[in-house]
This record gives sequence, C-alpha cells and structure tokens, in this order.
Amino acid sequence: MRRNLSRRQFAALSGAAAASLVLSGCIGTNRATGRTSFTGTLSPQDEVALGADEHPKLLKAFGGEYDSANLKRYVDKVGKRLTAHTEYEYPYRFTLLNSPIVNAFALPGGNVYITRGLLELASNEAEMAGVLAHELGHVNARHSAERYGAQQAATLGIGGARLLAGLFLDLPSGMLDTGTQLVQGVTSVALQSYSRRQEFEADMLGVRYMSKVGYDPDGMVSFLSTLREQSILEARDRGLPPGTVDQHNMMSTHPRTIDRVQAAMAEAGQARPARPLVNRSGYLNEIDGMLYGDDPDQGLVQGERFVHRALRFEFAVPPGFRINNLPDRVQATNGQGAAVIFDIGALGQSRDLRAYVANEWARGAQLRSLETIQVNGTPAATAATVAQVEGGQADARLVAIQRDEGSVYRLLFVSPPRQTRDLDEAFRRTAYSFRNLSESEAEALKPLRLRIVKAQSQSVNELSKRLPYGKSNPEWFRVINDMQPTDAIQPTQIVKVVS
Repeated sequence: MRRNLSRRQFAALSGAAAASLVLSGCIGTNRATGRTSFTGTLSPQDEVALGADEHPKLLKAFGGEYDSANLKRYVDKVGKRLTAHTEYEYPYRFTLLNSPIVNAFALPGGNVYITRGLLELASNEAEMAGVLAHELGHVNARHSAERYGAQQAATLGIGGARLLAGLFLDLPSGMLDTGTQLVQGVTSVALQSYSRRQEFEADMLGVRYMSKVGYDPDGMVSFLSTLREQSILEARDRGLPPGTVDQHNMMSTHPRTIDRVQAAMAEAGQARPARPLVNRSGYLNEIDGMLYGDDPDQGLVQGERFVHRALRFEFAVPPGFRINNLPDRVQATNGQGAAVIFDIGALGQSRDLRAYVANEWARGAQLRSLETIQVNGTPAATAATVAQVEGGQADARLVAIQRDEGSVYRLLFVSPPRQTRDLDEAFRRTAYSFRNLSESEAEALKPLRLRIVKAQSQSVNELSKRLPYGKSNPEWFRVINDMQPTDAIQPTQIVKVVS
C-alpha cells in the first residue's frame, strides 16, 4: 500500500539515505591516529589535487614565497627529515611565506607553510622542527579531510550533519551552525582553528616525528611558551584585552596550551633521543640577515604612519591608534572601539566617485553629507552614515580617493557615538594625510633586517632601539631572544637585533 509522505518526512528520509550512502564509502581507520574517521568523498589522491589547486591562493593571501634560496632549502631540508617518518606518502612540499605574521598551517595533501615571522620568533632548529612536525601531524591525521567531510555532511541537512559531526568529529565552535552555511574553499578550511582533539593528535604525531629524527621534543613546548608571550605583548600594544589574539596569529588558528602539549608528549610514548638535537647556533646562522617585520612592497608600519613602496602612497593614523597590516587591508584601532580601515576597491560600473560611494561601496545605507572633495590634489568623495557593529551602532565616515580609472583607495572611519566628536578632527587629518609618493621617496624606503650579533657591554635598551615597536622595543627584544624581564645581557651573549 502506498503511503503519502509529508515534505518534512521526505526530507528526513532523503537525508538519512544520503548520509547512508556517504557513510558507506567514507569511513576508515587512519594510519596515523589508529581511529575511525569520516572524510566525506575525499580520498588521499583528492587531497593532493585540492592542495595543488589552493596553493596559489594561499601564496597570494600571505605575500608569496620569501625570496631566499638558502632559507627555503633549509626549511625544506628540516621538513623532509620529518616526512621520512610520516604514515602517508604525500608529495610533501614546504613553503616559506613572505609574511611577518607568526603562523604555520597545512593544506590537504602535504602542502606545509611557515611564515618568516615565525622564524623570527623561534630560537633554534628544534623549535622550527616542532612547528613543522605539528603541521605534518594535521596532514597525516587528515584533519582537513575530516573538515571537508563535515561540510559535505552539512549539505545532507541539519539533522544528518549534526549526527555525523557528533559521531566522528570534535568541531570547533562556529564551524557548523545551521547545516547550510559552509566555509568556502579549502584554503579557508586550512586557516580555521582546529578542535582540541585535533590539536592533541597533531602534537602527539609531531612529537613522534621529531623524536624519531632526533630533535628535542621540548622544542614544541618552548616555542609555544614564546608564542604565548608574543601574543600577550601584541594584544597589549594594540589595546586589546589580555588573552586576545589576532585572527591570523598561530594562537588563534592553533589553540593549544602547554599542559595539553605536555600531555600529548606523554601520550606519544616516544623514547626521548639520547642526544636530543637543538641546534641553536646553526639555526641563528641561517636566519641572519632575514627580512624583519613588514616588506616595503607590502607596506611598512612606521609608528603612526603607513607607507607602501610598491603602490607609492602613505597616510598617518591618529595618535594612540595601533596599525595592523593585514593581507587584505590595513586596520588601525585605539583599543576603545574606534577604527580606521584602509583597502582598495574596484569602481565597477561607476565612474563618478559620488555614485560609487552611494551605489556600490555603501549601497542601501542612509548617507549624509555626500560630496566630492580633493585630497592633496586627487579627486575623492566622502559621506557619513550609521553602521551596525558588534555591540550596537557606530558612526562611520567613508572616503573614496581616485586610484586609477578602475579602482579607488578607501578609508573607512568608525567610532562609537561617544567618541565621534573627539575623533572628528583626528579622522579628518588622517584622510587629508593620504598622499602619493614620488619615485625617489618610494625607493628610499628600506626594510629592517634581523641580525645575529655578539653582545658587548650594551643594555637591552641599546640593543632594542632599532625595533619598530616604539616604547615596547625592550619587551619585544626580550621575547624574540627568550629573555625573562629580570635577565641581564651577558658578555658575548649571542642575540637577535634589528638593523
């Protein structure tokens, strides 16, 4: 006898059937972890293809490869030593990114990335090896494939997705909220934070790999300790609450604690090497002369001034604002809810700047005082509006400055209503500080370099004076040199400085 099903019953049964089909071919025992995992329809061969497709996108997002053949060979050499002990035979590739951001991550299929900002912070080869080993742990535990599987499961419907997620995954909060809003792209998945269990597995596998090579596994703990100090100092300098980390920082994408790493080391059950390899001097020799901080071709932060050598422009933010040079924008904040955000936008169909602000950049917003202006001789347009932000409403001022026939420089000023009057003149000064640089001015911009030197009788204040952090220079010097607040410079001590 035929029974008529309601739409909800049909959807539930269809979802269950689809889930059954997916589950039937996508559950297996992982060679590295020994546990059952759900990876959707993604095979190891598919992971390699996806990683290759996403590689150019990730390079573009993080400044491309760092242009040092010697350093690239060094990172690759250490990485390949570790892959000799991994469980899956992916075509591993190690890429050193030209970014001052402190981070490392991996794409499916064996693409592992580490930033030069991380190399600046690490103190020895064992610490760098620990970072690479941790990423290889994520690759061999197939954590990205599990995320991909969770996204596939989400397309089956909210009930089926939650069922699969509950059975196989320990998902970080926010990854699966409605079952239909999926993270777009494998690169986005790679840059999300991992769950506690996934981080534990990556640490456990990382300890296994580095111990088999002969590296001191304590390098994983010592680097995490330095990373925590760096994150705390960075948050303080940016006026953020203690414990807050930037979304691109390794503490955000890899939420780990020292006690959990130590627990993973114990769980790994790996015998400690008889003569654990640290190699501090060799590591420091390799990074001597490396670019420090921002690359002028990606923009330089000089106190309250931002300058860009390749695009040949500069502007200055209000006093007390901290500039953060991100891959897709420049953002300056005062720690009290106000912000200056700079980026580049496409004009699209608009050729009139007023029309661009009203119809494209702020489409749908109720604008006030929309007008054309001149900024140091360059055509521009501006308007004010009210924006919805986290915690309520904020006042916003938009300034679009002509870049070329097809694009504009954009400055967005945001302030809580209680600060708007006080910041009005400072924001105006920032807008009118924007100017194009001459060719000679742009060429005069030189990057900072990390130097490894033998200290003489200098103090911390003397040795740190070229760092780009102003009043915080001595504290940053201590962080990058693994020095405690009470430590004094010892005669002939080898330290990292900037020149």
